[in-house]
Amino acid sequence: MYLLLLIMLALGQTGGDVLPDHPAELPPLAPDTTFPRCTAAELESAGFPDHMHAHLWPSWQVLTDDHGVPYGPGAFCDRKTVLPREGLVIGEDFKAFGYYKVKHNPAYAACDMLPLLELLIWADRSTEQLLGLTARDTMTVISPDNIPSYRKITGQDVWRLYALRKDVVVIEPLGTLQARSLDAHAAFALVTDWLLRENLPAPLPSWLHFGLTEYLSENGVHLNNYMLQFREQGPVMFSPLITDTILSQPPDPDRGRDREMYRRASYSAFLMVWRLVEERGGLQAVRQLLDEIKQGAAVDEAALKVYGVSMNDLANQLDPMKLGEPQGQATQSRKPQSQP
Repeated sequence: MYLLLLIMLALGQTGGDVLPDHPAELPPLAPDTTFPRCTAAELESAGFPDHMHAHLWPSWQVLTDDHGVPYGPGAFCDRKTVLPREGLVIGEDFKAFGYYKVKHNPAYAACDMLPLLELLIWADRSTEQLLGLTARDTMTVISPDNIPSYRKITGQDVWRLYALRKDVVVIEPLGTLQARSLDAHAAFALVTDWLLRENLPAPLPSWLHFGLTEYLSENGVHLNNYMLQFREQGPVMFSPLITDTILSQPPDPDRGRDREMYRRASYSAFLMVWRLVEERGGLQAVRQLLDEIKQGAAVDEAALKVYGVSMNDLANQLDPMKLGEPQGQATQSRKPQSQP
């Protein structure tokens, strides 16, 4: 009997629910998503949700809007062939569509760079659907030729995937982001970052602003992976005050310290927003908060109306140092870029 039980366990046939073991198997974000999206056991088994790699898999289907118009990965290029689209502008050293323009070395072929534009449009549509944020100006995204150029232009290193200055963004070279399987994460993060700044008359606290960029770009599983090297030194999370301080300052000139502090602060901000969305009213409450601020309410006033506490008290209630990590002690490395 004991041998039979071992065999059934090995085959996953014990009769109990089978837990997902890949981040893409967890529920994606959508306007009608039910929160919380997953249990602690599911998080421990699969890691935080991550659907930012599915466009690279054979099963990917090009997205279409309510009018049947394709957008996102695969909308502008089929392998290396350009798919003509009304509004798509292809220049020698730039590609543009709607509110987004990608600048690059003219040596690149059109379909070398159009995938970035596809990702930006996908992120734009998603952020509008989820948070009600819309573009007003044109974002220019510059992809340098190589990492030394990126470092020289931005003054920062590769753990910071982009540098945003008003309506101009310098990203880590697209080819490098693709090789790191972080291209979609970077596109969603920078679009969310930009649209928050575009739409809100008053800035959000850094933990909330950058937490939203990490949450909407579904970067949690990667951030958790990055924590592996720091866990032996003790807790990896920061308090809201330290998180705010790190994320609101320019890069530390000490590269090793900047890498550790930035990644730990980013993970802490992500955890705070994870708790906020998943456990405190979902995206509807966040959207209501942003709407109140867009209409002229002070940040504290908006927080009080939506969450019943000041923004400072809300941050303290979400302190990851107190609440811990939603996935428990699951610290093993995840590989969300691999197809399940």
